[in-house]
Amino acid sequence: MRLILASNSPRRKDLMKQAGLDFSVKTSNINERLIEDKLLKNIYEKKPYEQAHDLTRKLSFEKANAALMEICCDNDLECENIVVIGSDTVVVCEEKILGKPLSRQDAYDTLVYLCGKKHRVYTSFCLLSKNKKRIVTSYTEVEFYKYDDKTKDIIKKYVESGAPLDKAGSYGIQDYGSLLVKEIKGDYYTVVGFPISSVYRELKSIDNSET
Repeated sequence: MRLILASNSPRRKDLMKQAGLDFSVKTSNINERLIEDKLLKNIYEKKPYEQAHDLTRKLSFEKANAALMEICCDNDLECENIVVIGSDTVVVCEEKILGKPLSRQDAYDTLVYLCGKKHRVYTSFCLLSKNKKRIVTSYTEVEFYKYDDKTKDIIKKYVESGAPLDKAGSYGIQDYGSLLVKEIKGDYYTVVGFPISSVYRELKSIDNSET
């Protein structure tokens, strides 16, 4: 089984390496915002948590599928032994779904909004091959510290660094953004955006079923 990670995320690549998984990287330029807007129009009657569940599953599949289709177009024979891993993460707070920020100001406003509140981080990953598809979804509850002079300073420095700009909810629990986090309930790596223990077990399950 040849593993392909459909992501350039340093966090996901590091976790794959730490798990001892041999893989290569193949990404495709899908329009995430277009897919998101189209899907949310169709499921607007659902609750935000249900929307987040559906959205991350859809995007994780689209990322994996785009990479797989490119590989198959290059050489159809290569598809026979390939499993592509796609992953997606969003944050839900109150009635809002929070993806990646559009700007530094958007990131700043999002982090201030999250202060003193509990929110859920949803992550889905898709394992996709020519003949099989598995999508697994998990969520973790996170609570931020209340907004005060300390959190204001942390947010200001964090946004100025540019680090929040590629992260759902405008923060990463594995970097400076962790200073805003008061408590989490659930899997830490779901918040990171890649629940590696679950990914590992699902991959081994596929590998065992093929031997």
